[in-house]
Amino acid sequence: MTARRTVVVQAAASKRDVLVAFGEALGFPAYYRPNLDAFNDCLQDLASELANDEGRPVALEWHVHPAFRELPAFVAMREILADAVEASCGTLTLKVTS
Repeated sequence: MTARRTVVVQAAASKRDVLVAFGEALGFPAYYRPNLDAFNDCLQDLASELANDEGRPVALEWHVHPAFRELPAFVAMREILADAVEASCGTLTLKVTS
């Protein structure tokens, strides 16, 4: 079994900054733009690749800024991440911390 790589997403207070942080941490393609649709698309692509053994499994650690937890985008992003974790067949894990 291939060793899981850990990817840390640093805390940010705004939706845009959080989406940028994810894009940078996960190495999303150059065409990625910081919006929820693109975030979902890129995460689903990553989950599919991982599920098909096209990369090392990922342990994703998301540090969440307290102010961001209060925004509706936090809930939306948690749902998108949960969908990607499920689609990855266990090759993508998520830990959310403060």
